Amino acid sequence: MSTKHSAEFKAQTALEAIALPVGELEDFAKKKGVTKDEVIEWVTALKKNSANLFGEGAGSHSGHHHASGENVNLETEDDILVAAVAHGVHNDDLNYNKLFFWTTFGTGLVIVIIYGLIQFAQASWFDAQNEASVNSQYSQIKELKAKDAETLNSYGVVDLENGTYRIPIDQAINKIAEN
Repeated sequence: MSTKHSAEFKAQTALEAIALPVGELEDFAKKKGVTKDEVIEWVTALKKNSANLFGEGAGSHSGHHHASGENVNLETEDDILVAAVAHGVHNDDLNYNKLFFWTTFGTGLVIVIIYGLIQFAQASWFDAQNEASVNSQYSQIKELKAKDAETLNSYGVVDLENGTYRIPIDQAINKIAEN
């Protein structure tokens, strides 16, 4: 797979790719006419063997004792993980002041929103109860007025045994006025 390219081409490609973000490796590899895996392999080889150029590799020690790193074979289908390991993964330092601020701010905002929703629900409940009460009283009063109007404006029997009858109010007023 990688035998068709010269060592100079591989070295130049690895040097160019070493500074690229992981997301750009696919496009870079296409421009060079190779696969992304080949580029990652060449970058890894460059990093692994670059110390040899300065006399600090596995074959020559210059008086300093260096702990040799373990070679780890990582078998995964996650291309992003492979590229991250090939390019070296760095530790992100957290800004605890910002983290504390935004956590406190977010928590406070959630509390204010919940408090507002509770107040809104209570106000709505109170308004609904008042409206229901008013509507209930209004309908009862309306029914009573309609019943009274019917009684005042119609003929009817008040007491059959005593012979007491009811006549409409307008006629009763006219009869009283005539006398």
